[in-house]
Amino acid sequence: MRYLPLALLAVALGGWQPDKSADAMEIQPPELATDPVVDMHTSRIALDWAGLYEGLLGCSDCAGIHTQLTLEPDGRFEIVTRRLVRGAEPSSAQGKFEWEPGDNSIVLDADGDGQRFTVGEGRLVLVDAGQTQPAWGRADATLAQSSPAQRDTRQDLGDMLVDHRWLLVDATDAANRRIDTLFPNAERSFVFHLVDSRLHVQGGCNGLRGAYGFDADGMLEVTGRASTMMACEAPLMEADAALSALMAEPLETVLIRGLEPRLVLLTTAGDALVLTGELTPEARFGAPTRVFMEVAAQTVECEAALLEDGRCLQVREIRFDEQGLRVGTPDEWQAFTSIIEGYQHQPGIRNVLRLERFDPPAGPNVPEGPIYVLDLVVESEVVPQ
Repeated sequence: MRYLPLALLAVALGGWQPDKSADAMEIQPPELATDPVVDMHTSRIALDWAGLYEGLLGCSDCAGIHTQLTLEPDGRFEIVTRRLVRGAEPSSAQGKFEWEPGDNSIVLDADGDGQRFTVGEGRLVLVDAGQTQPAWGRADATLAQSSPAQRDTRQDLGDMLVDHRWLLVDATDAANRRIDTLFPNAERSFVFHLVDSRLHVQGGCNGLRGAYGFDADGMLEVTGRASTMMACEAPLMEADAALSALMAEPLETVLIRGLEPRLVLLTTAGDALVLTGELTPEARFGAPTRVFMEVAAQTVECEAALLEDGRCLQVREIRFDEQGLRVGTPDEWQAFTSIIEGYQHQPGIRNVLRLERFDPPAGPNVPEGPIYVLDLVVESEVVPQ
């Protein structure tokens, strides 16, 4: 009889089963109650999208629409636009924007004309009505976000003019037709340099020089214009004449800031010159060292050549005194394995160049070795082969 309690306990435990009633089934472990899955790859979540965006949007009857759009984290926006027509006044609006389903595009409210933008890394792309996909490659539909690198550079108009070399990329007349005369050669465009209140333009046949400043109305004015007197092919000389005529009067300036800024020059006749800016070596690397280099008429074969033909310039450094006379003995000829910015060698012509040499510290996006930039061609001589 002493084993009966143990037997009864075993029966009791063996016969116990979990309650499967409806009330018991309503109790769920917390981990089984899941929230909707959030896509962490949408522009709204993955990108630092709040801030100022700026660019030049397309215009059917003008050279473009300068647009500045600020997006706030709380869904507010401010947009400022100005048509590139001389004397045009900017207009502004404020309102709210909404994220579209998928959180990759935004739509401005009625105060922003319902414009729709796709949000990308550091940029907005305008999506036209009826367009299903953003045109990422269209410069005239893109607004670039202001970045820390941009804010580290000088942003005043005068400083921006000096700190960049300006390449002419487009020109239109009052009817918004391209001025083809200014682009006679697809591989050779006008480049503007503005240093110490002096303007120097290269790219056609002859270099154009003059003093520049701003008049009482804030217009860019070039005075004392002069040029070299070389004879070239007719299209190049016609380009020179056309540009000189456009710059004979004060020009209204519109600056579109950014890492790739644009400068627009507007004439009283309704013409528009559009230039893109690239930071000068001085603005990037600081003050240079001036050197003189003689370039031989003929190039030589070179293992470290940067050119496709496998050849390099032959160069040697020479020295001048304060009176401009050569002094000392020139260095030995050697193959030149770098690039001289602004210099294009013509076989059979020996040149003496005045160069600006930059020795930047190593770092990201900085080329190895010294950087040479052409300042002046001191001598030229045709050398018979």
